[in-house]
Amino acid sequence: MLEGVLSNIALFRGVAPRQVAELAARSKALHVRRAAHVSEKGEYPAGLHAIAYGQVKLALRAADGDERVLRLAGAGECFGLAVALLNRPQPFEAVALEDTLLLVVPTAAIRVLIDNDPKFMHTVLNAVAERALILLAEVESGSLHRGVQRLATYLDSLAEGAGGNGRCQVQLPTSKTVVASRLGVKKETLSRMLRDLSERGVISVEQRDIQILDRPRLSAIAREAA
Repeated sequence: MLEGVLSNIALFRGVAPRQVAELAARSKALHVRRAAHVSEKGEYPAGLHAIAYGQVKLALRAADGDERVLRLAGAGECFGLAVALLNRPQPFEAVALEDTLLLVVPTAAIRVLIDNDPKFMHTVLNAVAERALILLAEVESGSLHRGVQRLATYLDSLAEGAGGNGRCQVQLPTSKTVVASRLGVKKETLSRMLRDLSERGVISVEQRDIQILDRPRLSAIAREAA
């Protein structure tokens, strides 16, 4: 079972079956119930966390309880690669948003694979570099873009993932509270921005279901100057 799960994780898709089997033999399955912590901020990770099914929220939390969601990771994705390889304390908390099955792949096993498989080494380098660029883009967006631009960019990315070029329907992957935190706004602000885009005829909203009515206009709003 673990071998099949690992082979479906994007990071390991190019790895030879024999090596995947060796990784799986050294990995540990971790079942986490909805709203429970996968790991706490400040912990030293035992390895890379790969998600078989479910969804995990990676977030920063201030002393007063305010939260900023850094990323929503779902099935086929992994997190904690950089801190595992560097043996650094985890700078975020990881919380399951639904019942989730993860595999914890030991850091030592990943290092052995990096040493023995140049193709996997390049995959790891690309994954770390891509994550760094995504983080830089999000810092730019949070610093220079208005909230409605960030929302338009987010909805546009959901439409891209759904393969929609014109009208299409997407679904927010989690609650509006979590999505608002992901965008760096309050829930009330998110609701107001959704209402604004709806009144402008760009989208229609029904709970978590979003109908993209005018994709080109949505993309244009995402690109507007602040």
